[in-house]
Amino acid sequence: MQYQHGGSPQSDLARFGLKTPAILDFSVNLNFLGPPPIIKQRWMEFFDCIVDYPDMGGRGVKEYYEKKFRIAQKNILPGNGSTELIYLVPRVLGLKKAVIITPSYHDYARASKQAGAQISYLPLTPDHNFSFPEQDKITVALQGSDALWCGHPNNPTGNLFSRQAILDLADKFPQKWFIIDEAFIQFVGNYSETSLLSSEIRPNLLILNSLTKFYAMAGIRLGSVIGHEDIITRLKQMKEPWSINGIADRLCYLLPNCSQYEDETRELINQARAQLETHLEKIEGIRFFPSSANFILCQWNRTDNLDHLLRHLLINGLYVRDCRNFTGLENNFFRICIRSIKDNNLLINALESFSMKEIFP
Repeated sequence: MQYQHGGSPQSDLARFGLKTPAILDFSVNLNFLGPPPIIKQRWMEFFDCIVDYPDMGGRGVKEYYEKKFRIAQKNILPGNGSTELIYLVPRVLGLKKAVIITPSYHDYARASKQAGAQISYLPLTPDHNFSFPEQDKITVALQGSDALWCGHPNNPTGNLFSRQAILDLADKFPQKWFIIDEAFIQFVGNYSETSLLSSEIRPNLLILNSLTKFYAMAGIRLGSVIGHEDIITRLKQMKEPWSINGIADRLCYLLPNCSQYEDETRELINQARAQLETHLEKIEGIRFFPSSANFILCQWNRTDNLDHLLRHLLINGLYVRDCRNFTGLENNFFRICIRSIKDNNLLINALESFSMKEIFP
C-alpha cells in the first residue's frame, strides 16, 4: 500500500465507490478546538504582512520558543513545519546509517534515504504495547550506525518514552546523533516534565517540534529544530532562506498569550481520551493501545480486512487513519484522532453498529 498522510477521505470514498456529502475526519492529528481564538480575532492585522519581506530567520518563531520554553535563540532554527527540518537534518549531518524506532512517521526514513543513508529498523511490538526498547537492544541496534530517530510521543503508537532514558543514551553515545520528534508533546498533560525541550542541551541531541498540530494551524506550516549552537549554525548555513512567511512569523507573537487555550486543550483531550478508551475496551473486534498523545492506535480483528470497517465508517460519514502502510502495522491497524466527546460518541456508535451482515448479507 502506498504511503499517504491522513486527511484524504476522498481517496477511500472513490476506492469504495461511495458518495458521502460530509465527513467527520478522525484521521488528522490536529487540536479539535481549532486555532486559538486570539488568532481569529486579530486575523485582519496580518494582512499588512503580505506586502513586505518577512524576517529571514523567523524572529517571531524564535521568540515564541524563547518565551515558552526559555530556550536561547542561538539554539533554535525555525522551519516551514517540522517536516522541512526532518529533510534538512540528515542531509546536513551526512548520515550514513540511521536507526529508526518503528512504527513511526514515514518521513524519517524517506528523508534519511534521500540523504544517502542506509536504514535499519528497531521495531516496537503490540505484544508489549509498543513500549520503548530496553537499552541493551538499542545499544546493539546502534552498532555501526550514526543516528537514531524517535518520536516522543511516537506517531502513530502514542507512546511517551522516558526522557531520562533518551538523555542517558545521548550521553552514552556522544558520537551518535539522537533526533527526537516532539510534534505532539504539548498534548501531554505534564509535558513540561517529560519534554526534552526543557532539558539541558546536548551536543548530539536534536529536538524537532511542530506548532501546527497543537495550535491547529496545519495550513500555516510552523516548526523548529532545537539543538546545540554548533549544529544549529551548520543547519542554518544549509537551509533555504525565507521558508517562514510573514503571516506565520507574526502569528507566533500571539501564541505565548494562549495559556488558557493550552490548558483547556490538555484537559479536554484527557477527558475525551479516557471516554474513548472506556468504550473501545467494550467493542467487539477492536484492540486499542494506551496513548499519551491526542490519538489512539487500534487494531481491527473482527474480520480479516480493515476495509470492512473503513467502508462501514465512511457510509456513516466518519473517517479514521488507515495505518496498514506503516512498517509493522500491516495487520489491520488504524488510528483515531481524539476529538470532542460529542464527536467521539458518533464514532463509538458507528463502531458498535458494525454488523457482519454488511459483509455476508
